[in-house]
Amino acid sequence: MKVFLYIVLFVILFSFGYNVYYLDLDESFLGTQNRPYVIGLAAGICGLILCIIFLRYERLKSNLEKRAKP
Repeated sequence: MKVFLYIVLFVILFSFGYNVYYLDLDESFLGTQNRPYVIGLAAGICGLILCIIFLRYERLKSNLEKRAKP
């Protein structure tokens, strides 16, 4: 599960970089050409937050299992 989360994290960071690269700064931030990239940035931020939550959950879960065993 941890390897899968790291792969997903890599894909999210790649798509985040792609969206930042193709964002046209000469136009309006929410213009018609920039709208897909802004939505992609927002989705990337949400995905990044979810991956961090899942990674912390996995780490806490393993620590709690170690403590529960006598």
